[in-house]
Amino acid sequence: FRAARDAYELLDPRMVKTQKAAVIFDPDAARSILGGILAALNGERVIQGASFLAGNLDNKIASDLLTLIDDGTRPRGLGSKPFDGEGVHTQKRILIDKGILKGFMYNTIIARRAGVKSTGNASRRGFRSLPGIGPHNLYMAAGKDSREKIIKATQNGLLLKGVTGYGINPVNGNFSGGASGFWIKNGKIVHPVKGLTIAGTADEMLNGIDMVGDDLDLNRSFTAPTFRIREMQIGGE
Repeated sequence: FRAARDAYELLDPRMVKTQKAAVIFDPDAARSILGGILAALNGERVIQGASFLAGNLDNKIASDLLTLIDDGTRPRGLGSKPFDGEGVHTQKRILIDKGILKGFMYNTIIARRAGVKSTGNASRRGFRSLPGIGPHNLYMAAGKDSREKIIKATQNGLLLKGVTGYGINPVNGNFSGGASGFWIKNGKIVHPVKGLTIAGTADEMLNGIDMVGDDLDLNRSFTAPTFRIREMQIGGE
């Protein structure tokens, strides 16, 4: 039903001019950012030098409004379990705390190579598979603003509903992708848009988060509320 509704709302889209403007990420579109951050938080990538977050532990990498949590112990969480794929106890871990990078994810094998302890993030696709690294219930903490307030506070920008492409590159932090959604003018949605591109770097995007919504849905194992990035490059006509 939701997919049909979104498709209907995006009928008769218009194009906008190439410009820099605010971008509001719908919770579904937020996965395009979280996926790249998640990959960059993988301890194996970090020790290989294939993460844009390597060398930044305990450094400020994002806006104070960004807190990212992985919680394998959350009651009724879709990804909750007492032990990870290697039998290590799962835990609640704050990976990014008010913009400060606090930790990476490790299984036992990679933790040993990195000289640290496993974080209980071993994942297996099947009984016979070698353990990889993955989250349990990963979410961006909710903010205090309603979705309506975020839209109303945006004079000129994009409400992003859909993203095509690979999101944030976990190696260098670059971001680009196709975009569709709704254009906002003077705090109001004025028309649907499609065929746009958006681009930026992880540094610009993570530090550019200036509003976070209160609409976090914890009935998912990988989720975020609505949030706004102050300014991004939007490619149009």
